[in-house]
Amino acid sequence: MSVNIQTGPMERRGSFFASPGALWRGRATNSFGFTLIELAVVIVIIGIMSAMVIPRLPDLAAWRLKSAARRMAGAISYLYDHAATSQIVYRLTIDLDDRMYYVSLLNTDNEFEKTSLPFAGETTLPDQIKVASVRVAPDSQVTKNRAVIHFFPSGFVDFSVIHLVDKNHNEVTLVVHPLTGDVKILDGHHEVQTTAANGARLKNVESAA
Repeated sequence: MSVNIQTGPMERRGSFFASPGALWRGRATNSFGFTLIELAVVIVIIGIMSAMVIPRLPDLAAWRLKSAARRMAGAISYLYDHAATSQIVYRLTIDLDDRMYYVSLLNTDNEFEKTSLPFAGETTLPDQIKVASVRVAPDSQVTKNRAVIHFFPSGFVDFSVIHLVDKNHNEVTLVVHPLTGDVKILDGHHEVQTTAANGARLKNVESAA
């Protein structure tokens, strides 16, 4: 004896309500997979943009070195002008060991005493930047201890060449013109030779690094 069992309306509805759960799980899986694809595409785009942009970003250490050089050059030019206007002899002392420089003036006792001016005060170089060497004509090059540059009321400053270097061996050269007080900042290491016949002449040399 066979019995035919027919599914009633409620039972069909029951099986209908049971299927959306599976359907939702399928959609969630598909949606989640689509999100991963989007994420992968975004990562690839970021990687491409980074590869294009990062090489163009300036070297922070080199930027700090240039900034320190410009600050020192500004102090030198200011001292040149101030010595002429105040009719006082000034001296810039560069301490290579302590990575700093400061200003002194020639007092009435004919002695140099430390002072501070608005644009030429005691200055410590940024971390990992140092003065590699200083040459003040006609003296020989100084690589340690102290070097001094004099500024005279007559509008003259000691002819000087200063080398600054950072931790990455980036180097800049400051050349102080004796008659104008102008400071030229050159990338890299440069030696300056002076002769009575042709004056100051720049000569490129290999980096000390």
